[in-house]
Amino acid sequence: MFAAFLHALWNFILRGSNDKLLSMTSVVLGHIPFALIGLFIFGLPDLVGLNYILASSLLHCLYQIFLLNAYKFGELSEIYPIARGLSPLIITSMSFLFFYENISLQETIGIFLISFSLIIYGLKQFLDKKSNFKGFCLAIITGCLIASYSLVDGFGARVTQNPIGFYSVMTLINGFIFFFFARWKERGILNRIIISGKISFFVGGTASYLAYGIVVWACLYLPIAVVSSLRETSILFAIFLGLFFLKEKLDLTKSLLIIGLFLGILILRLG
Repeated sequence: MFAAFLHALWNFILRGSNDKLLSMTSVVLGHIPFALIGLFIFGLPDLVGLNYILASSLLHCLYQIFLLNAYKFGELSEIYPIARGLSPLIITSMSFLFFYENISLQETIGIFLISFSLIIYGLKQFLDKKSNFKGFCLAIITGCLIASYSLVDGFGARVTQNPIGFYSVMTLINGFIFFFFARWKERGILNRIIISGKISFFVGGTASYLAYGIVVWACLYLPIAVVSSLRETSILFAIFLGLFFLKEKLDLTKSLLIIGLFLGILILRLG
């Protein structure tokens, strides 16, 4: 839940950015100083986790690219809930079918309630705004990629028994890959980060690294599907931040989303 709050916090700070490539690149590169600190404290992960690290680096990079493209055809309030709501459903299904994770009936109900609340909210936004169908398709692909890297990261942390070391190496590799992609898209991206992307680099990078580091660490102790679904409740904190600091209105759709998420969290806790 704390990871969910951190995730909402840095998205709240960076909300409304007109240059998604600049923001994304700044945040991804902002992981690097903390990844180096993480490796200094926790050490390198065991080589048995190398395949997981390489697979995760690639999946994270694909996720970032597809998310950027999704935002070209839809808004945050449409893309984010659908992508984030879909991933726990995929993880739960895969966990039951292939990985035999010990997920109780109550936990399954809680996961489905959180996921369906997010998906229905996102669909409502799409229908109300009559957005491009490409955005909806890209949101689904993004959700599949989130589920994929979540599973790889969860099992990678368990195999290495060094979640912070594992995540630190992965995010370093991911940072270099994504930087070359961003530089291919815009040659002067590094200069622009130095000039106008410092907040995204320091604040976004710090909160994002800590948030996902906690998520990977939590996979040692809880089923990956449960960790993933709790992380996706970050939208709950984003709504409250908007209500209290931006004086945004609480409509019926948001109220139903809040109720659904709260019930899902409660059921997960009881499970």
